[in-house]
Amino acid sequence: MESPPPLPAVLIVDDDPMVLATLKVSLASEPYEVVVCSSGIDALKLLPEKDFAVIISDQRMPKMTGLDFLVECRRILPLAPRILLTAVLNLSTAVEAINRGEICRFIAKPWLRAELVAAIRDAIQRHDLAAQNQAMQAESLQLNARLTAANLELQARVDELERRCLLHPADHAIPG
Repeated sequence: MESPPPLPAVLIVDDDPMVLATLKVSLASEPYEVVVCSSGIDALKLLPEKDFAVIISDQRMPKMTGLDFLVECRRILPLAPRILLTAVLNLSTAVEAINRGEICRFIAKPWLRAELVAAIRDAIQRHDLAAQNQAMQAESLQLNARLTAANLELQARVDELERRCLLHPADHAIPG
């Protein structure tokens, strides 16, 4: 019997332990594996170990802003949608987040649970579609390589048959 697929992993980064605890409790009833971390620097160490389906980060944190963290996340796990959680959002931060970190969503503090869950659900769906697309592209490349090899083999056979016909035309004449 097959084991069920693993739950989608959601990484949440915030320097406020109360926010992390509240987010973890808010998502406890959802079908996600929720991983929390209190700094972007520590969270970066987790990225190579797990394929996170969604990464959520607070913007204002010591040592590394959420945006800088999410830019690194994009480099390490490009398929994982990134959500910026912030109490203060200004236009320049929004533009920079979209341009540098390719943020898929902003969530304002304090958040509405329904909005947060919907954003995570949408991001997981986006991640799944991107992963399926990547797998289909890889399969397409593999099939194209096999087709190219088969065409080369077929062309070699045609060339060989043509060469034989030119060397011995009487052997290949059609009786009339």
